[in-house]
Amino acid sequence: MSVSSIDYVYERVLELGSRLIRLHPTYSRPSAQKEAQLLIQQALEQEGWTTYMDVFTVSELRSRDLMRHPWEYNSFYKDGLEMIKHNLYAVADSGRPGPTLILNGHIDVDILNSSADADDLPWNTKGDIVGGKLQGRGATDMLIGLSSLVYALSLCKERFTKGKLIFTSVVDEEIGGNGSIRACEWLKDNGYAPARQEPIEVVIAEPTNMTICTSSLGFLPFKLHIQSRSIHMNAQQHNQIAEIASLLHAINTFKGEHEGLNLNIGIITGGTDPSIPVQDLHIEGVIASDSRYTIRAIKEAFEQAVLTYTVQYPNLVIEPMESHGMKFGKALEQEVFPSSCDASVFQYFGYQTVIFGPGRLAQAHTEDEYIDLDDVKSYIQSLKELLIDFFG
Repeated sequence: MSVSSIDYVYERVLELGSRLIRLHPTYSRPSAQKEAQLLIQQALEQEGWTTYMDVFTVSELRSRDLMRHPWEYNSFYKDGLEMIKHNLYAVADSGRPGPTLILNGHIDVDILNSSADADDLPWNTKGDIVGGKLQGRGATDMLIGLSSLVYALSLCKERFTKGKLIFTSVVDEEIGGNGSIRACEWLKDNGYAPARQEPIEVVIAEPTNMTICTSSLGFLPFKLHIQSRSIHMNAQQHNQIAEIASLLHAINTFKGEHEGLNLNIGIITGGTDPSIPVQDLHIEGVIASDSRYTIRAIKEAFEQAVLTYTVQYPNLVIEPMESHGMKFGKALEQEVFPSSCDASVFQYFGYQTVIFGPGRLAQAHTEDEYIDLDDVKSYIQSLKELLIDFFG
């Protein structure tokens, strides 16, 4: 195939992406995730890659200090430690020394409703093309980006005369990154650690609207608890409304005093009777931060802001990421990816990482998710040019 055959890759990407959308490979559908990985494996082997299917459980991860515990964040993931999971890796070796580029994407699609039956598929899982858009849950985040990486070898094959291409399709990105932790352990075990003379870099195809992002946000979930004694509403010894208002004000003030932080409160629960002051008020939220802050610094500042309350942090913490001096996309303007992703995992293992993918983040995790076809084709063209430049 000619290196300029964008149309060939474009058609293959849409075909593969549509089939992946129809499988709807969410956390609660591990058999669909396995089937999706097998489908990608078949496409990779047809393209000339050497593939490796990795069957594992989270309990087998060796990086215990980095391992995420999504079941602490939401009990929906209570089976996550021992659930059988499937990562897929592939290697293309030019046979000559040179740089190594690791292409990473995730197969798991975010769950909109954790209470829904896993067998009841959302309406938007047909993978149809309507009005210049490929529709379907996961189209933007990130089944089309992942499908594009499958055909990277075809995009640069005639110029791929040195170095290696490595492909990693991982699970569990949407719940913290245990799949990429496993992939990094596999890379290290198989001689692809970053301690080499030749450059070794990572590209993650999250939706960046085709901009090069060399940094991403951190993710710090928190839980606060206000406990009161059950008492008649007319016999209160203190003003509980004022206490709750004071806490929310302290949280809002903390947010306003820290540029580069986003803070969201997503769950407020408690109480059993409208006429009785709430006994146990639970507030749960997330703090997102750019690379100006470490997670440790955010924790210290937040705990100071809510000094009289105990803060708990579910073990789903993701550090902000920032890379410097990368070869991939070096000539393009660099931006911040306005979310967290698996980039911080690769950085932990020493890999310089950029985020570069098709689609707009605002379209991700939505009920009517879609990706514009023009964006897909433009991304494939840009990916080809960047791959040729990297190996040139």
